[in-house]
Amino acid sequence: MTKLSYRIRGEAEAEIFGVFPEAVVNRCAAAGISLRRVKAVDGQTLRCTLDEKGLARLRAICLRCQCELRLLRLTGGSRDRQLLRRRFWLPLTALLAAGLLLLSSLFVWDIEISGNARVSRGEILRALSESGLRRGCFWPGLQTDLVRSKTLCLLPELAWMGVNVNGSRAVVLVEERAEKPEIYHESAPCELVASHTGVVRRVSVLNGKALVAPGSAVQEGEVLVSGAPENLMGEPRFVRARAEIWADTWYELTAVCPPSGAGKGAAKRKSTRFALKIGDERINFYGKSRKTLDGYDKIVHEYNLGIDGLFALPVSLVRETVIVSRPAEGPDADPAAMQRRLEDSLRGSIDGEIVSRSFSVAERDGAVYVTMRARCFENIARVQEITQAEAAPP
Repeated sequence: MTKLSYRIRGEAEAEIFGVFPEAVVNRCAAAGISLRRVKAVDGQTLRCTLDEKGLARLRAICLRCQCELRLLRLTGGSRDRQLLRRRFWLPLTALLAAGLLLLSSLFVWDIEISGNARVSRGEILRALSESGLRRGCFWPGLQTDLVRSKTLCLLPELAWMGVNVNGSRAVVLVEERAEKPEIYHESAPCELVASHTGVVRRVSVLNGKALVAPGSAVQEGEVLVSGAPENLMGEPRFVRARAEIWADTWYELTAVCPPSGAGKGAAKRKSTRFALKIGDERINFYGKSRKTLDGYDKIVHEYNLGIDGLFALPVSLVRETVIVSRPAEGPDADPAAMQRRLEDSLRGSIDGEIVSRSFSVAERDGAVYVTMRARCFENIARVQEITQAEAAPP
């Protein structure tokens, strides 16, 4: 602020040369002329800075003290005012830019969304647009409560939403609705079926009627425990079957690694192109914009002409980097890693443990095949809801 104040008032740098230049400094102090950054160049010369309006009085004091005043530099003040008089379009352009900036701040040009995980940003922006909040909308006439209510009706996955508009930026805070847990009635009848083919080794029934015994071979989907046990009264009685049926099961899983060269290797060619976005319109500074290329990666950077966190303008610069890659060279298959992936996948999908496993590796047509054969000991009982009509005897 001090430098700006000196610039507006005008600042002069001068040298005072004479037999007694100290007398000039003393007389300036008595006359109320403020000299700044006074320093001695030699025994007969002093250098100082002062306001432009005190330059004429300093010159008169130098003459009375038989000294010479040399003006070294003059910045701001009258020089800037003369420049503005000759180039009247400079202040006019500044006023016009300030007016456009003020007018642009009445419209929303940037929408920031935070707090979403399952619901995508595109779905939220589409719902906000249908509710009235979109790029380029006039925010003083926007009712945020109405926008929030309409958006929540369009997106039932959201439990809460807050809309804050600050100038040309709109900040949308959302909180997603928690997923409802699986609800079932304790008295609802059900039966247990086999989730996988195997040989039963242990049966532990808490409720219901067991239809299998240790040593029995069962197929996937076969009923293991019935939810309609026998009733001595003759009428069918339906319960919710509960049991653990442990069985030996066998799995065969295969992983395939594509032939070498099917992936991407080092970058072959890289090119950069630019575009300008004004509102929703885009101006491309390159030709063949509709041509599509196969086997390339495109990285898009968009730079908004504004101050992040304060305001945004409807103008942004787009830089696109197109990278064309060479085919991958050399073998890409890692049989050991593929074996670990197969084992981890099987262990995460069963309710039990892997008893034994074996692997085989084969290569056909450039592709690597890794096969895992495993014997597991797991609980194969799976709940299947039934109705009384299905469980009733014929």
